[in-house]
Amino acid sequence: MDEEVEATCDAGSGLFAAAHTRTSQSAQTHFVDQHVLHILLGFAGVGATFAGFSGVVAVFGRRAHGEWLPEDLFRLRNLMFMSLGVCLLAFAPLVLMTWHFLEARTWALASLLLGLGSIVYLLAARAASLRLRRDRPGLMPTWASTAFIAALSVAAILQFLNIVGLFVDRGAGPYLAGLLLLLCIAAMQFAFLVIRPLSAVASDSSST
Repeated sequence: MDEEVEATCDAGSGLFAAAHTRTSQSAQTHFVDQHVLHILLGFAGVGATFAGFSGVVAVFGRRAHGEWLPEDLFRLRNLMFMSLGVCLLAFAPLVLMTWHFLEARTWALASLLLGLGSIVYLLAARAASLRLRRDRPGLMPTWASTAFIAALSVAAILQFLNIVGLFVDRGAGPYLAGLLLLLCIAAMQFAFLVIRPLSAVASDSSST
């Protein structure tokens, strides 16, 4: 009788321990640092703001009448893709965590999405930039193209390191740095779209 009671107690203890382990693992899968969460939501907000302002850019100067220059269209596409990409990718790790992935795997998968997107867009934008340089030489600053390529390349490399866990621990750091680089590209495209028409207006005023 005592042996049966002891066996029952052991079985109950084992079930309790298993349930506690599952609860702990579940808590770990859903856990996200509040500081990281605030940064992700902040990035999403800034990306949405840039995307919204790209519509305002479309009404500046001659572009209000559909007279878009090729370099302006190229920059507007960059602005839209970068800002909307940041806005969507900021929510990727939060969505993945609802699928009960472990934290390290969540950030690795999110980095995979960001890294692949950066490489694909870099190749596409590079081909478009070369066509512009050939058709309209001197209108695309070399330093801006270099900064564009460097930012996307560094973003992709950081995501690769985060995926394989090389030099860095799998986590939010490389992913957040990649999103920040995309926002920097969007800000640079927005600045070019705004400054160029203002410079043209200033030169017209001075000439008159």
